[in-house]
Amino acid sequence: MSARVLAPLLLALATVGVEAQEVLIIGAPETPTALPEPTTTAGQRALQLGIDRLWTEFGAFTEGEARAATSAHFTGVIAAAWRPTPAWELRAALRLDADAQSGAERLRALALDYDESYLRYSTPRRRLTLGAQTVLWGRVDEIPPTDRLSVQDISRFAIDELDDRRRAVPLLRWEEFGTDHKLDLVVIPEFRPAELPDDDSVWYPVDRDQGRLLGIRSDPLLAALVRGASTGDDRPGGAGAGLRFSQSLSGLDYALTVQHTRHSLPYYELDPAVRRALAAGADVASALAAGGERPTFLGRHPYTTILGGDLGVVIGGATLRLEAAWLSDVPVTTRDLRLDTVAGLDWVAGIEFYPGDADTRINLQLAGRHLLDAPPVIDWVDTLSLNGQLESEWGQGRWRGRLRFAAGLNRHDLYLNPEIAYIAREPHEFYLGVHYFDGEDGTFGDFYADDTLIATGWRVRY
Repeated sequence: MSARVLAPLLLALATVGVEAQEVLIIGAPETPTALPEPTTTAGQRALQLGIDRLWTEFGAFTEGEARAATSAHFTGVIAAAWRPTPAWELRAALRLDADAQSGAERLRALALDYDESYLRYSTPRRRLTLGAQTVLWGRVDEIPPTDRLSVQDISRFAIDELDDRRRAVPLLRWEEFGTDHKLDLVVIPEFRPAELPDDDSVWYPVDRDQGRLLGIRSDPLLAALVRGASTGDDRPGGAGAGLRFSQSLSGLDYALTVQHTRHSLPYYELDPAVRRALAAGADVASALAAGGERPTFLGRHPYTTILGGDLGVVIGGATLRLEAAWLSDVPVTTRDLRLDTVAGLDWVAGIEFYPGDADTRINLQLAGRHLLDAPPVIDWVDTLSLNGQLESEWGQGRWRGRLRFAAGLNRHDLYLNPEIAYIAREPHEFYLGVHYFDGEDGTFGDFYADDTLIATGWRVRY
């Protein structure tokens, strides 16, 4: 029973039906071809200041057992850009996020952050960028296994699209462009951990009221521990780096990558003193007291080495994609509640096609996550899932309907996100959607089953 006490939250947070790196939608791979010759007009040489993107949303939770009644969210980014010469570019951006909840779990949160802010030098064959950037490597949608250098944003768990679930991080990027290939080097001088939800948010991975941890089956001892527990993050320093080589051939694109970095998401370790007290037969209150002022569950970010690759090929009217990554140090928890690391393998195979006409798109992805040669652990050792997106436009491009989904195949775990949007006033979108969760005990679908949300909003990107 006590073997379920520690939450492998890294695994759970990285699972929205498909493990490894979260859940649902990113775009095409980078082109390896040479950059066009930079040019600037007199207008571009002037300082440009404006809104980069805005997003506001209001939603209502539909279940009677929901931890909140309503939810409101706002994100705004303003940016200034200056290109004094064709080769040089300077950008600075600020991001403001505001969240509110009403009901049993009330929330008022306001946060200011930097967005992509950098100094860039470009030539037809080379691009050097120094500053805060968002680097998204990989070929598949939503959960690219080789996307390990980016900073994840799970402040709304995984209900947002992938480009809204990444934050900028200060780094140095050197890109070399050839006629059919590209070499991409990224160095991150200081680690930035993932952006987590506020403690009072319904999306926080710890439910102290019911004593539950995301991704862990229900357990009476666990419930008692979580209700009285505290959480923290060790916020380690240290650098990270990655190298990616990509090439475009006739009808086939591929890339290879090697990276060494820390896990962006925290993996929570039970305090050793609390673990020893429990092993010695102490009750929950005495065990928690043995931990003193330290957090009961402390988020760890171990280093890992990643070897990976991706492949894309067009066959007929369909695009096939394959991406995989081997990781050297995936954190796990043994049956005696010790933190350990093992090797892991993440992979995704997908197909994208347009049945009938270009107004309808279907993207399906089969994904797996496997712990290699793992000792007896309380984590999920093997997972298999299906995720994807069905999208169609009608009314001469004025309306768009979309269904995003993720479903576990080796256990019941379900997320559905149907949405309808009015897109005639580009770049503005007005949408109405639902985020539905369901699953068996210990899955993300079960953890958020009472948090099904109907949401409407407006978003714009310039």
